[in-house]
Amino acid sequence: MWSVGISVSPCEDATRIGYDPRQINRIVIRMAQFFLDRDMRVIFGHDWREDGVMRAVADFAGIVAARAETGGGGSDGERSLGSADGAEPRMVNVVPTGRESLNRLAVEAQHDSGGFLKVIPLREELEYTPEQLAGVRERYVRPHRQLGRAAELTALRKHITHLLDPGCRICLGGRTSGYQGNEPGVMEEARLALEHGKPLYLMGGFGGATREFGEGGQHGDKDYWSSGNGLTDEQKRELFETTDIERTIRLISGGIESLNPRFGVHGLGLET
Repeated sequence: MWSVGISVSPCEDATRIGYDPRQINRIVIRMAQFFLDRDMRVIFGHDWREDGVMRAVADFAGIVAARAETGGGGSDGERSLGSADGAEPRMVNVVPTGRESLNRLAVEAQHDSGGFLKVIPLREELEYTPEQLAGVRERYVRPHRQLGRAAELTALRKHITHLLDPGCRICLGGRTSGYQGNEPGVMEEARLALEHGKPLYLMGGFGGATREFGEGGQHGDKDYWSSGNGLTDEQKRELFETTDIERTIRLISGGIESLNPRFGVHGLGLET
């Protein structure tokens, strides 16, 4: 199953052009609906807050679960999810805590989703990771060793990057100050995607850390523009500049189809 990692957070640039946090959440839900409808898995690494993106994702998962239970209609994506009884979760949220520290909202959301959403504590997940993550696992779960917040977030982002197998990373927005890690989270996830050969899609039109990463010479812009994600240079530039979410989805879907035709969306060509 192709996995789509969505790295997003509101930023001042996006707010200035009319995309406040609620609008950003709506964009994330639209992307999630689209990729789930195409039999892909969507992965997040976000904290839980009452007004945050994971709250919006959880509300969407709850609606899908309720409609599936009652046999109600809905989008093709909802029917696709509803028919996946017993399959692996289609939405995954990895959090940098132990299960005992899970946010109440996360626990309730997982329960209410009917199995569509799974919240995974990183410490628990690393107990069963492949050998290529041994270094991350050793640093994280070694007895009597406490990581700081920045190191926890880096371990989380490395693990999510390895879950994109096969898969890709989409970045949008992202704060450029006041972040808790060693660097802005969106930037770190973009950089890790490039380092591990994962297709990367930068939605730079909304500004923030995503745009800074794609055009600020000290970050990873040269690596991004020379990397392969199934798009031509012209399409990659259009994706980086546009704020048209439907065009963005069309471009990313076309890139995925170019890399792996099985996951493409026929009829959504890139010629227009």
